[in-house]
Amino acid sequence: MFISHRNRYAFVRGSGQRITMHNNRIFRLCLLVLTCAAVWTICSNAAAQTPAQGDWTEMCRIKPLHQSRMENGGWNLDAYPDLKPLNAKTTITVADIKGPAVITCLHTIRHRINDSKLSETERKALEARGIIIEIYYNGSSTPAVRVPLADFFADGCGGQCGYYGSLFVEKAPQSYNCFIPMPFEKSAKVCLVNETDYNLMDYTFVEYETLPDWDATLGYFYATWKRFAFQLNKDTDIDFFQVSGSGHLIGRAWSVCTDEPFYNDFSFVMEGNNEVYIDGEAKQRLDYLGSEDSFTFSWGFNSIYAGPYSGMNFLLKEKNKLHQLSIYRFLGSNKIRFADSLRWKVNWSKEQYYLNQQPFSQRIEEINKNGGAWIDYATTFYWYQKEPDGYRHAPMLPLNERCQPVLKKNPK
Repeated sequence: MFISHRNRYAFVRGSGQRITMHNNRIFRLCLLVLTCAAVWTICSNAAAQTPAQGDWTEMCRIKPLHQSRMENGGWNLDAYPDLKPLNAKTTITVADIKGPAVITCLHTIRHRINDSKLSETERKALEARGIIIEIYYNGSSTPAVRVPLADFFADGCGGQCGYYGSLFVEKAPQSYNCFIPMPFEKSAKVCLVNETDYNLMDYTFVEYETLPDWDATLGYFYATWKRFAFQLNKDTDIDFFQVSGSGHLIGRAWSVCTDEPFYNDFSFVMEGNNEVYIDGEAKQRLDYLGSEDSFTFSWGFNSIYAGPYSGMNFLLKEKNKLHQLSIYRFLGSNKIRFADSLRWKVNWSKEQYYLNQQPFSQRIEEINKNGGAWIDYATTFYWYQKEPDGYRHAPMLPLNERCQPVLKKNPK
């Protein structure tokens, strides 16, 4: 077959194009396969490390030296009539466990108060914050955990949240559950403190697993709560939490309340930068530019959501009236580690969008001078720490203050 030089060139050039196109297809196919494999590996590893399941090999591994056990508390109307009931102004020990062991589940009922003199909101708040959970390790007289019961389970704003579930805590029908592992070397004591004037029916159980030996690399679980109010202005910069020691932060649950009309829709409230200072460093190591983003939301607090790690489980926005918000965020593989100390601050002074607007700056200053602009926070922080000795918790507010819808009312 005769082929001219021009046609031969066209033939060769066409063959080259076909070869190049063929090679490109092979390259793209290989790249796609490698990309899919990488994504699958990342997702598989991430899934394998979820708190719900842990490393899949651990789920499958047989451990004959470990024993599964439980302890019951509060309910003396069944097989254990000697259990101490949760009567008014009493403290009961629902579990006193010898180690080494790890608490794997803490379950308690939602306590009921029957008093027609109370409104539904008052009753819920008293049921939610009238009982305190305390956990002690290794015989310490100082609790590592001291939090009003509902707030411990991230049920904020006086127990007004609907049902929700996360990998860490949940509000189930008529009960609360916590799945955060709580290891300890020598002993763990779980107590409920009833500060109300009511005898309450209670059933609480603690599931745990004995350990053949203590692993010194394990941390002790801690949680603390405080409620406080302040006048929010353009210079506000406040410490929310501090801890000394070695460990890592695993979560937060906050209630935010205000009846200041100037903060409708939590405007400006959400603009506080969450700054995390670690090990005494002068500069913040983490800096979340907005409170809602620090809880993994954006553009404010707008709708109910309950996810495995973060949630907005209660939201009330009455225009020019009471605003209430309950939010939580837990950390899995992205826990915040510290060797000597951790300090969590919220700083509103760096916000430029609002503060550069002269009418806004003038108005917020005027409201502050007139005794307004009050904002109310109730915060729970969760962490692990090497030391088992307990934590110096903020003084627990009197019961009536803990249960108020808003801690400090703004002038009308």
